[in-house]
Amino acid sequence: MEDSWKWILFGGGAFYVLLFWSIALRYPAVPITFILGLAPFQNDVSVLPGLHFSLSELHLLLSVPLLFLRRRGVLLGWLGGPLILALGITLALTLTHWRATSGVSIVQMALYWVVVVAVCSSLPRAPRDLELAWKGLLWVGLLLAAMAVVSRSSYFLGLHKNGIGASLACCLVVAVDQWLRSKAVMRLVFVGLIGLIGFALILVLSRGAWMAAAVGVAYLMIWKGRFGALVKLSFLLIPVIGFSWGLLPDESKAYAFGFDPSRYNIKARHLNDEFAKSEWDSSPWLGVGVGLRKEYDATNVFWLTLAETGPLGVSAFFGAHGAVLLGLWRRRRAVKGTPADPAMGVAGALLLGKLVHGMVDHYWSRGAITIAWGSVGLALGMEFWSRRYRCQNNDGSGSEVFSKHSPRSARMASSLRPPRYFTLKGRMDEDRLRI
Repeated sequence: MEDSWKWILFGGGAFYVLLFWSIALRYPAVPITFILGLAPFQNDVSVLPGLHFSLSELHLLLSVPLLFLRRRGVLLGWLGGPLILALGITLALTLTHWRATSGVSIVQMALYWVVVVAVCSSLPRAPRDLELAWKGLLWVGLLLAAMAVVSRSSYFLGLHKNGIGASLACCLVVAVDQWLRSKAVMRLVFVGLIGLIGFALILVLSRGAWMAAAVGVAYLMIWKGRFGALVKLSFLLIPVIGFSWGLLPDESKAYAFGFDPSRYNIKARHLNDEFAKSEWDSSPWLGVGVGLRKEYDATNVFWLTLAETGPLGVSAFFGAHGAVLLGLWRRRRAVKGTPADPAMGVAGALLLGKLVHGMVDHYWSRGAITIAWGSVGLALGMEFWSRRYRCQNNDGSGSEVFSKHSPRSARMASSLRPPRYFTLKGRMDEDRLRI
């Protein structure tokens, strides 16, 4: 009987894989939506011994074979050098102090820095794919926010409050971006969504998520130069924050702003940092090897990285993030008015927010890290898309530029109409970009 169930599960799994591949080849937005939309659900769904993965990671691995069937370039783009260099430095420093958990940790780093970025940059074929992925994430954010408000709990669906909070912070940044680019009725819809997510963020009591959300939204406003919108958003969120804060019990309020070293959570973080410092003291130049993160509660990515790989590893880690953020910012004016503009703005906001969150909480954990680095991949893909595909004129001239790249482009060219997402001068029409 048990063997028959195994065969049924195996057959069902094989059917799902084939179905997923067949749909993903025709609609590349599907795998991206699954990867980003399911990222907040950090639960382990593996049934095989020795393997641990979430639903998002499962679909990420299923999407890897699709990279070999892609019809255009771009895997890591201009980020290949910094990311591979940082990963190589980390691996080289770890070889001298290899631990039992080093292999798993290196694979985890490669998964987020290389695989997630490569898949999310190479699969999308049009701005619509990006928009559908963000819409999927926002639906999940709506579900999590509603459950947090209804249950008045920081723990549900087997998820920890810090994981829920980090995912909600990402959803808030994406919702703000959608609000800035929407009009009429949809603008009111996103206002309500922002209010609900902000309400839920307060209730889950994740202070690191509060910081990530604040930094991400501020970065996004600076990217877009919408300081007036930031003031309007403040008028929206301040009453929401005040109302949700008033609903919290006194114990939760004391927890949120209690930094007394005698409190359990503050004391635990101090002890974790002291442990990391002691490990670094034992090998101050090379560190004790990647994998230490699996042996204690690593709630500060700076001390963790310093303990694992020393000063050189810290430079490689923060250098990789700096290269991404600086590279995105330097392209800010060049991509203005193209599909890469909102994609790069959101990517910088999510990545900076995740880095700030990692300074006070877990960095190398499922969920928000997939969304942050996935957004970086989407930004690379949209930049490539914007550069490669030029707009058509009203008379259909320029159609040969499209037809030589892919069947999808050939169909666009044969219609003798301007591409759906561009105006005549090559500027993005944001109204047409939205789905």
